[in-house]
Amino acid sequence: MASATKGNQTSNKSTPGATFKQLSHTQNSGSNRVLIAFFQISNGNNKSFTGATYGGTAMSNLYIINRGGLASRMAVYYMIDPPEGANTLRVNFNQQNWNSMSFYARSFTDCGGIGAHLKEGGAASPHNENLTVENDSLIMMTCASNVAIQTMQIPTGTTVPDINHTTNKQIGVGAISNSGHSAGSIPLRTTVNNNNVTLDAVEIKGLSGGGSTNNSDFFLVM
Repeated sequence: MASATKGNQTSNKSTPGATFKQLSHTQNSGSNRVLIAFFQISNGNNKSFTGATYGGTAMSNLYIINRGGLASRMAVYYMIDPPEGANTLRVNFNQQNWNSMSFYARSFTDCGGIGAHLKEGGAASPHNENLTVENDSLIMMTCASNVAIQTMQIPTGTTVPDINHTTNKQIGVGAISNSGHSAGSIPLRTTVNNNNVTLDAVEIKGLSGGGSTNNSDFFLVM
């Protein structure tokens, strides 16, 4: 049993100016490949997501959530065994999007699939949650707030690097466990200065995992 191997990432903050946004993303070569993508847009005029593709093939939607308190909408898509090499990653909207958006994707190999997840809305900082994972799983996190993101901690007490995207909100993406976790409940934390902050987390299973997509559902605001 071993944790998944972390691969390439693609990070972008820009204004699509169209009914889609697409970028090239390179999927690493290897067995048991997984691609996961996080998108966040302004929800003005009821803007939303209508799907995502990689290399022209539809990705599976883990969840889409509207966060009225942050005037934004977030979506997570994934693909099991995506094609290797450079391919176009595209996300589609229900209307033209003239607002800045957050676009983040990460590839894995030697991966058992996508497991449990959290999609917790805004709460006072520090925002603490727990995610129950299988042995050797990694955890990816993202968060959003009206103010700058201070830390993303996996587990609580261990700050991991993240990428900041400033759209209509402050968004932290790309945070991931330094190494695989033991099976059980893992404490997670996001922090900002004197404001509310969301906390989204997704389990990336090791090869001991079964590749299921458990939907531990929640609330509120990619």
